[in-house]
Amino acid sequence: MGGAAMSPRTPASKSPTGGRGNGGRSGRAGRGSGGATSGGRGAAQQHRQWLELVDTEGPFLSVPVITELHPQGVPELSHERREALRAAKPAFDRAWDAWDADRESAAALVSYRRARDAWVGAVLTGVLGWGGSWTTAQDRPALEETHRVSSDGYPPVTATPTGALVRGQEVGALVLVTDPVDSLREVGRDGWATSPIDRMAAMLRAPGSACSIGVVTDGRWWALVSAPRRGSTASGVVDCQTWVEEPATRDAFFELLGVRRLVGGTAQHRLPALFDRSVLAAEEITEALGAQVRRAVELVVTALSEAARDVAGEGGKDGDGLPANAHRVYEAVVTVMMRVVFLLFAEERGLLPAQSLYTGGYGLATVLDALEERARDEGEESMDGTSLTWHRLLATSRALYGGVNAEDMRIPAYGGSLFDPGRFPFLTATDAGGALLLTVSDRVMLHVLRSLQTARLKGQEARRLSFRDIDVEQIGYIYEGLLGYTCARAAETVLGLCGKEGEEPEVPLSVLEGLAEAHSDDADLVGAVIAWLKKNRPGAKPPSRSALAKALAAGHTMPDVESLLLAVTRDEGLRARLRPWIGAIRTDLRGRPMVIQRGGLIVVETPSRKNAGAHYTPRSLAEEVVRHALEPLVHSPGPHETDDRGQWRPISSTDILDLHVADIACGSGAFLVAAARFLARELVEAWTREGTLGQYADEPGGAQRHALRQVVARCLYGADINEMAVEMCKLSLWLVSLDKDKPFSFVDDKVFVGNSLLGLTDLRQLRVQHIDPAAAAERRLFELDRTGAYARALDADAVVNRVVRRRCELASEVDDTDPARSTTTKQRLQRENEEDLEVLTRVADAVVAAGLDPAVGAKPGKRLNEAYGDLAVTLGRAFPADGAGDDSMLGAVLERGLTPTVPTDYERWHCLHWPLAVPEVMERGGFDAIVGNPPFLGGQKLTGAMGDNVRDWFVNILAEGRRGSADLVAYFFLRAFSLLNGRGTVGLIATNTVAQGDTREVGLDRMVDSGFTITRAIQSRSWPSQSATLEFAAVWGTRDAVSPRTAMVCDDAPVARISSLLEPAGRAEGRPERLAENSGIAFQGCIVLGKGFVLEPEEAREWIAEDPRNAEVLFPYLNGEDLNSRPDCSASRWVIDFGLREFRGVETYRLPFSRVVERVKPQRESVKVDYRRKYWWRFAAWAPSMRKAIADLDEALVIALVSKTAMPARVPTGQVFSHKLAVFATDRFTDQAVLSSSLHLMWVMRYSSTMRTDLNYSPSDVFETFPRPEPTAELEAIGRTLDAERREIMLRRGLGLTRLYNLVNDPGLKAGADPDVDRMRAIHVELDAAVAAAYGWEDLDLTHGFHTYRKMTRWTVPPATRVEILDRLLEENHRRAAAEAAAATASGRSAPGGPGSRRTRGRKSAKAVQTPVQEATLDI
Repeated sequence: MGGAAMSPRTPASKSPTGGRGNGGRSGRAGRGSGGATSGGRGAAQQHRQWLELVDTEGPFLSVPVITELHPQGVPELSHERREALRAAKPAFDRAWDAWDADRESAAALVSYRRARDAWVGAVLTGVLGWGGSWTTAQDRPALEETHRVSSDGYPPVTATPTGALVRGQEVGALVLVTDPVDSLREVGRDGWATSPIDRMAAMLRAPGSACSIGVVTDGRWWALVSAPRRGSTASGVVDCQTWVEEPATRDAFFELLGVRRLVGGTAQHRLPALFDRSVLAAEEITEALGAQVRRAVELVVTALSEAARDVAGEGGKDGDGLPANAHRVYEAVVTVMMRVVFLLFAEERGLLPAQSLYTGGYGLATVLDALEERARDEGEESMDGTSLTWHRLLATSRALYGGVNAEDMRIPAYGGSLFDPGRFPFLTATDAGGALLLTVSDRVMLHVLRSLQTARLKGQEARRLSFRDIDVEQIGYIYEGLLGYTCARAAETVLGLCGKEGEEPEVPLSVLEGLAEAHSDDADLVGAVIAWLKKNRPGAKPPSRSALAKALAAGHTMPDVESLLLAVTRDEGLRARLRPWIGAIRTDLRGRPMVIQRGGLIVVETPSRKNAGAHYTPRSLAEEVVRHALEPLVHSPGPHETDDRGQWRPISSTDILDLHVADIACGSGAFLVAAARFLARELVEAWTREGTLGQYADEPGGAQRHALRQVVARCLYGADINEMAVEMCKLSLWLVSLDKDKPFSFVDDKVFVGNSLLGLTDLRQLRVQHIDPAAAAERRLFELDRTGAYARALDADAVVNRVVRRRCELASEVDDTDPARSTTTKQRLQRENEEDLEVLTRVADAVVAAGLDPAVGAKPGKRLNEAYGDLAVTLGRAFPADGAGDDSMLGAVLERGLTPTVPTDYERWHCLHWPLAVPEVMERGGFDAIVGNPPFLGGQKLTGAMGDNVRDWFVNILAEGRRGSADLVAYFFLRAFSLLNGRGTVGLIATNTVAQGDTREVGLDRMVDSGFTITRAIQSRSWPSQSATLEFAAVWGTRDAVSPRTAMVCDDAPVARISSLLEPAGRAEGRPERLAENSGIAFQGCIVLGKGFVLEPEEAREWIAEDPRNAEVLFPYLNGEDLNSRPDCSASRWVIDFGLREFRGVETYRLPFSRVVERVKPQRESVKVDYRRKYWWRFAAWAPSMRKAIADLDEALVIALVSKTAMPARVPTGQVFSHKLAVFATDRFTDQAVLSSSLHLMWVMRYSSTMRTDLNYSPSDVFETFPRPEPTAELEAIGRTLDAERREIMLRRGLGLTRLYNLVNDPGLKAGADPDVDRMRAIHVELDAAVAAAYGWEDLDLTHGFHTYRKMTRWTVPPATRVEILDRLLEENHRRAAAEAAAATASGRSAPGGPGSRRTRGRKSAKAVQTPVQEATLDI
């Protein structure tokens, strides 16, 4: 069956996946599970048991998917095939035993190969039933050519499939047969440090491959591999030696690899679809666990609160035993939950001691079963009186932190802040008798462990989970959902209402009582409660109106109401107040109503929660981002020098460990985990090439574990503004690099708490005490080295040198057998560094605080320079050359500048000063790579979330004065770029707005202007998980030079260059400028702000009939939805429009005025804008300029600002236009033709932003920059034709613009199928030709067809023509802008495209980039 793909392993090793008779990593091969009909167990339980015996990695097949496929259990292997298996196996067993007894014997290996090939052939053709569909690569050479893969570097190691299951032209599964190994997951010794499973995955993803399923075997070990092109690799390994005692696993394996699952049956029942559905099921479990863990945290907080109340009631001398800072309690509870997850994860993977002494006294894996048994035997209530599990958990934490060295058990001192008992001393505080002050009952811990070890999915029975099947990334995401909460002391009684699990709202009882008093009608009360929750609990997910109404009604007939209320309180008065709401109060996991009494602890949202959005990042996406960011760094030459992978040369192990990779908004560390895995694989490969594997050569998995620990210790850096996120990131790095015989990797020196965007990036800023060293005064009033007694602490160079020296000692794998590398030594070195940097950090904080002072605003100029002059005086007083200092003024500077000006999660901004935090990185110019997924916050929300002063800092310091409503991600991109060294790379994902509008101009445009090359991009793609419906973009690039012979990759297609729009760059460079010729034409409609202004047409007509004067203030109200959905493009509602009338003038319109008083005034009283509050009867923005521009027109052109259509329509002007419309002050048919053309639409698609997948038409960005052609008779004629014929079709068929153009742009609607659609397509062909001719561009290929651009398929011109048109339009825009600027200069006027414009054409000089520009606003 062909030659061996990999060399045989030398000495035998009883590895978790390789020991003889061991059926998998879990070591549970001895558990018989029988056939499909045995024991009468449920099918799901049967499937769960055989899956437990498979050594799985990645998103393997899930129990729900397999159960749906086989609801009666896996069918037994037929008698005939069992006999074929029994007949073939003895010869193979003898060959295996002979080779195993003499692994060095070449003759034994040759003999083994013969027996293996016969055995594998018998299994594939006879037992699996592939028969004649089994094809070897020798018989079908195309298999080798299509699926050949090679290692990078020279000489390359090549892998090809041994054969495949082929039916016709369809390849159902590839097969790779390899020499005997101890594990199919072990890396090879042939120079390519990948396992057989890795190589199969690479073959399945080869450029020409259409197959995603593979089988890998050495005869004994059999692996089923799934490797979809854009998904994670999943694999399951079984041992054929267990096929006799474990028939269920054998039968399942053969059923899954049968012909029907690979090339037969329906597509939805084939393996690729089953794996896809299993990935979705895993995501559902992840989401469910997130909600369950949130409720478990809430329960433990409640339990501690109850315990504290008991302590206080007993007259505890130190109060109730809880810290005054309630957030510390929340941090402690989240940490406890992280400890539980770590223990379950590590124990199920065999990474902690397996001795009975450990499992009996410390382990958690078996505790849930014991608690469940107690609950069944004794009842849950009896468990309220014991807290054995809580004591066990605290004891285990102490043991893992400090280690155990007993006669029968050794546990290394893992260290790490996760288990540090000193972090939360109140958890281990004792009373005078030595008993714990605060305990959590076994009943509570039963529900906590249930929440972590059982998944409860909607519509499915609860099922037990194995942490073997949960990735590190999934654990991180589960805990990221806890970051938007904290604890607070309840100032009054608070109720937890029902809602979406894990995101339910809380509301004070007094608020509900007040609402009930004001709304006697039940329906009104429900509406009022929902409205209050949406306004005051924006991050929660309250119930729907109907659900809340139903819950309140059900409370009247609920059984056992009194017993439920008695479980909450003995206060009869409080029970009476709670009774009306009992139906809507959710219960905690114990079944008790969620009622938090005054002084108790409550889990509440933090201010950032309403703007936060955590989405599960699939492992495959993180790995894709990391791979393309780091590949150029681990090869020289590499992808930036040549497209020929055969010419790439991998760098040495020393150079790999010299790389510095960061995620500056790391969250739970998913991208750092991916980077650890990538670099560790490269490191093992380098060690293999260099022959330096040493002691790890024969230790299964040892080289990879050692590499992971080395990479984590030396290469990876993370930062996050949230302290709990940093702890979660540490947990992820500990889990991915865990070695059961060694302490945790030391990462305190690598993962930091701090705001990556607030801080110094250059030591010069510290030396001159100015955020802009070039603007600092030459004669300084304060020098760091002239500070007398403080000189040692303020000598920046000396301090940094000492810190670098210690950090070099820290950058090594922890090893408690080496005193220089022990955890204790590293903790001491870290403490010394923190102490050494304390004073310098305070000065650095002051440099930032001076610029953040709200009175300063960070804007370069006199005021900022004066602030830094004052800071020099302040520092001189704090650190004088003689005598003691007075730092009161310094404290005031820090207080003013670093205290948030708006509600946030933080009492003070925590700056991150990169030259002090990572001096060894910054002294080399910066990081080699920055990867990650920066947080998203829309530009319109920045000020409200962070404050004016912080936004001003971003604009003036990070963007060097470039204003605009840019999303937060633009500033993260700029900061990442500034932290790269000269050859550094980035791999970042963001929302697709990163390449649109202001966000692009502030971020990517500035980076490209400063020398950044985008080497790879995804412009817009759906988020690859079902947990979020959003579009994302991805950007890879470098500061380094890229060979012109190297192709870039844009949306998976090779291109010559990529623009900041994240699409292939054309001939013309630069950005479009606004043109004076287009000013005063396009406007946004009116901002009404108040639903009370809007009324139905019938009501409007009634009011006018009652008083004809009402017609003066009542008008049709046209919005974007009506424009695009109604056949006549008319308004479906009317609106009250008092115009700019004074108050006395509006009172005379009795009915309209009464409506606005009743329904608008109360809402306006709470708005922040003075004008809108004072003139509550007026629109928020009346758009006077627009009204003046269209005053003499009977008709105008309008476009819905957000739509897929982006098609103008002609409508009457005697109506109010919504703010969701762009209104064009023109009625010319030539303009209608131009704005309806493919040329204008392509311009719109390129330069507009998107909202999900809809275009977000921005008049200032796309109309004011669009160089319109001169009017022609042909344009006039085709404009009239389009308007008349389209109107007739829409009215006759009842189609709106959207539905009509959905038909026009539908590739499935062939020519001749619909005459009206054919006619519309023909009109647009003629229209595009007329517009092109008006420009004089008759040479263009205007052959229409269906083409996709920016994920939108249209009836339009070819892609090559689109690129040419966009180039010509941009060149024409630049030509006209230059002419306007020249004319303005000659006349002494300022042109729109000049220094005051938002845009500057072409590549800017450094000076031009730094010039602040005024932000233009759209007249509304």
